Amino acid sequence: MTKKQTIGIPWLITGQFMNNIGMSFIWPLTTIYMHNVLGKSLTETGVVLMLNSIANVCASTVGGRIFDRSNPYYLLLMGILINGMANFLLIFWHSWPWYPILLVVTGFASGWLNTMFNALAASVPRQKVRRTFTLMYLAANLGVVFGTMFVGLVYAMGMAPLFSMTTGLYLIFLVIALLEYNVDTADVTGVDPRQARDVQLPTANARMVWTFFVSLFIIWLLYEQWVSNLSVYMTNLGMPLRNYSFLWTVNAGLLVVIQSILSLLGDRIKSLYHQFFFGMLFVGLSFLSLVIAHDYPHFIFAMVLLTIGEATWSPAMPTLVSQLSPVSAKGRYQGLVQAFCAFGRSLGPLFGGLIIDNWSYRSLFLLAFGILLVVLAVNVGVVHVNRPAATNYMKTEIKHK
Repeated sequence: MTKKQTIGIPWLITGQFMNNIGMSFIWPLTTIYMHNVLGKSLTETGVVLMLNSIANVCASTVGGRIFDRSNPYYLLLMGILINGMANFLLIFWHSWPWYPILLVVTGFASGWLNTMFNALAASVPRQKVRRTFTLMYLAANLGVVFGTMFVGLVYAMGMAPLFSMTTGLYLIFLVIALLEYNVDTADVTGVDPRQARDVQLPTANARMVWTFFVSLFIIWLLYEQWVSNLSVYMTNLGMPLRNYSFLWTVNAGLLVVIQSILSLLGDRIKSLYHQFFFGMLFVGLSFLSLVIAHDYPHFIFAMVLLTIGEATWSPAMPTLVSQLSPVSAKGRYQGLVQAFCAFGRSLGPLFGGLIIDNWSYRSLFLLAFGILLVVLAVNVGVVHVNRPAATNYMKTEIKHK
């Protein structure tokens, strides 16, 4: 098959969207299914989801290393086939222990696919790279949102029909990949990998970057309570699962609106640091509002606060890290952004399950709010002290050009 010069951006966005729909069928479903049907505790459920995410992290790390030595097109096809086969087997084997075992396989395949997508995104014309990654971020979020939204409806039909749908999804994904993703990615970045390993950030940059990495871990650790444990909390209050699913419809609509506004504003947003601080504050407020949320309108209000926070801090973070790292090391530090996010997601369900099993949901929400306030204060302090001495590599690179 003849290789394409570049991958069509719409097909890249479509693939990212479909992959994240398939991934998001797993998280809320696992908590409900293992707790209510298989009779496992929230802590045991958290361990299974943690293993799923650890497999995701391992695949991302290994896939990134192999990418430089192999053809990413075939690596991507392999990831789709593994994910599709695991979902196919889940149609027939969704009891204990096959369900958690195959769940770990899907975690590995999803992490593998995300790494290949990032590599393929770098093959688009350079003037379109920033916009492509922005659209990929939005597509990934919408995939998670729509998958989480529909799983509540499909779950009522049974496990076999649900995994039949995800298998069909990956089959369509495979056809698209065969036809549209065979791209020549040789010498895409033009960066010597030895430079990325040996680069040393200025002290001020390093302090801020590593503060951001730890903050990413904590934010995603807490954000995962919305994706996993909140579904059980709402059903325990007597609300149907479709009400939880609809919260993500609200999330999807607001994400599109807010991120479209941010995209139009572009460089008119004076400080990405302030955008990040603003978003983190609203994520914290969403947990504070959950403390008193006992009826559905309160949950919708809390989701609005969460989405405002997510839509503002999430796109700001990789851009800030890019500003603080030289071009020869951007891949390395952007990879660390993904790694710390994934580690937070991997431990989130277990962390929440332990707090809930030993104390209560209210304790979890109050603890999350308090932790986020402390993290926000630390970030404000670190940025205030180190920003004047930091190097903005995006400006220096533009000057050199």
